[in-house]
Amino acid sequence: MNTPSESHPHPNWTPTPIRTSWDDLLKGVETPGDWTRRRADIKARFLDLIRDRAAPFPPNQLDFKVEREWDAGDFRIQYVSYRVEEDERAHAYIGIPETAVPENGFPGVVCLHGTTNWGARRTLGLPPEPDDPEADKGGVNGKDFARQLVRRGYVTISPEHFCSAARAPAEGPYQTAAFYRKHPEWSAVGKYVFDSRIACTVLTDREDVDASRIGVTGHSLGGQGSIWLAAVDDRIRCVVPSCSASTFRENPEPLHWSRDYWYIYFPQLREEFLAGRQVQCDFHEMLALIAPRPLLERFALNDGDPTGQAHRVILHLKLTELYRLLGNESAHAFLVFGDGHFIPDLSSVTMLSWMDRWLKHEGEPLGAWDSTLTPTT
Repeated sequence: MNTPSESHPHPNWTPTPIRTSWDDLLKGVETPGDWTRRRADIKARFLDLIRDRAAPFPPNQLDFKVEREWDAGDFRIQYVSYRVEEDERAHAYIGIPETAVPENGFPGVVCLHGTTNWGARRTLGLPPEPDDPEADKGGVNGKDFARQLVRRGYVTISPEHFCSAARAPAEGPYQTAAFYRKHPEWSAVGKYVFDSRIACTVLTDREDVDASRIGVTGHSLGGQGSIWLAAVDDRIRCVVPSCSASTFRENPEPLHWSRDYWYIYFPQLREEFLAGRQVQCDFHEMLALIAPRPLLERFALNDGDPTGQAHRVILHLKLTELYRLLGNESAHAFLVFGDGHFIPDLSSVTMLSWMDRWLKHEGEPLGAWDSTLTPTT
């Protein structure tokens, strides 16, 4: 490698290549056409990972019902239910701006909560149910992201996770044993994606929502859910996950994904991990399924293993190559901070700005700092 000298201070030189776990993403991919073929293969592997083949047919009629509606001060909230399987109903909170409906409708956002029993309520800043001793006040640590969005002119839907709140199983919230008794060949992730897609349909079916401007955001389990939903549902036009979990390849404790108790994501992977085999679809490929749609991932270097999070930074450098190949490099970004498994103001403000840019302003860069982006609690 050449080194600078007084006579030639700026010589041409080639940086040392970075070899990473994520290089297989674009191996052999030189053109957008190559990527189209690779993407079809990745999506097939992802659907196999979540055992999509075992999913039931969606119900013909959602039988949507507004169970309760009330004024939350500067916006309205509906607590709704709808059918997700012929013998099963889901529940969600819908946030509706009080302002006049725009000509083409409001943009909409699916808001996915983390592993708190009444987490869907928290996204709108609501207090927990009185019989939930483990939950804290809504809105803590920026987890009232649906409230922040609806105040900025978005209709939001915050579905309750399929094993929490109104559908918490007898064994307790986030226990998946009952689900696997009912659907032994499916996966909890497949069910999560299935239900999230129906929640998206509830949102796009609304007369006050512009179905061409739909985003998704979520924290922790909801961050992962945001990625998984967008990976299979092209109606999602903007994706902003927060603090999703470590990848498979660079995870010091991969059995987290296939433990044999509590919330079991992928039961079939336990044998693969114990044998040291590579999973057929990892997070760099799941995230790549979103491209070239706008993606902003937010995570902390001190959320779990720092080395694993450093690998996530490098993962995003590989995704940048993909977005560049597809001609939409400005639609990909990531934010790294040091606040652990939380949503600091920096993260909240960045999420709001990104949603506004891509769902309200057609991708145009926003101007100077806007104080109205500051989250409210």
